[in-house]
Amino acid sequence: MSNITAPLRELSFGYGILQDHADTSKVTPVKFLEFCQENIKNCENLTTKDISKRQQSFNEKELSTINDGLKLAKYVLSKNIIKTETPTLEWIESTTNTGSTIDIIVDNIPFSFQEERFVLDTMELYQLINIIADKIIYKKNLNIFEEYASSELNTWFEVVRDMMIEKLKLGSFQTQDRGGKIAKLSYSESVDKLFLFFYNGEEVVENFTTCDYMQFQKSTSSKNREKVFARYLNKELALDPRYLKHKKECLEKAGENLVDFLKKKVEMNPSTKSLYHLFKIEKKSYYYATTTEEGALLYKIPSQKEFSKNVKITQITSSMSQSHLKISTTIENRDTNGTLVIRNKLKYMHGQFNGAPEGTMFIDSGSLLIAYEEI
Repeated sequence: MSNITAPLRELSFGYGILQDHADTSKVTPVKFLEFCQENIKNCENLTTKDISKRQQSFNEKELSTINDGLKLAKYVLSKNIIKTETPTLEWIESTTNTGSTIDIIVDNIPFSFQEERFVLDTMELYQLINIIADKIIYKKNLNIFEEYASSELNTWFEVVRDMMIEKLKLGSFQTQDRGGKIAKLSYSESVDKLFLFFYNGEEVVENFTTCDYMQFQKSTSSKNREKVFARYLNKELALDPRYLKHKKECLEKAGENLVDFLKKKVEMNPSTKSLYHLFKIEKKSYYYATTTEEGALLYKIPSQKEFSKNVKITQITSSMSQSHLKISTTIENRDTNGTLVIRNKLKYMHGQFNGAPEGTMFIDSGSLLIAYEEI
């Protein structure tokens, strides 16, 4: 087991549940492990290497993790959730249950301590669309501009094409990267060809004056689009009002059409079952416990049935931000009036017109905890 902290925190919680006044000053990894194997189910295959870097004693970081687990146990016991004097404990080993949110079960009451699971997933826009639609519509590398604003995308490209021809007639473009690799871009009016050269390879786009977006994609490689075409565009055309106007029109149309699509899906799926994954909702309710500088916190995570009654997507909007498209989704808990706003900011990461614009999800305001009850 490469991660010592997670099992040590989880088992320390169990240790504290069974020994309310546990003293960690004299406990060794060997004694700690023996106790867990005797009293907590599923610990029989653990070794001291799984909970400590050395057999003789816990280091400072490990002792801190143990104390956090004990602190959580003491806090949970103070809430009278666990009713029996000698509860039964079952550890859910993460290495064999990778899809589980639950870490340990005490008298059939599930608990989770894995804080990273309660941070918003590093989720791309296609995944959010699939969640809201409640089925897999798109896979990775969704190009939102091709899908939701194909006409505007093509017009934007053709404006860039015409501007490029106009400027390249006056002279070719050449630059080099930090490694000294040369990039060249030139246009021959006599044969109507665009020449893209990078390092030791050249590509040619035939009939460039009538080339549309899709033809350009088929005629060029990702490398030359990024290293040559996009580099020229950024240096020579990106601030031109014509370029900015048509880019804005493409992004706005894509946002408008996507929002219309998502709103229809929300209307068809008002129960928000699609949000279960985002909020770590399971069939049965469970508890999430964590420590802070001030002490401990305990939340009850609702069951799927409880969650669907109160938590709804109430708004989906699109907007422009520094020439990027932003999709914002507002989720409300109508029982507590808590609000979470998540956003996907879409932008080309490897040069304009190269690949799919990426839109990783971030929390704009609020917290995933809006769906949970603090105990």
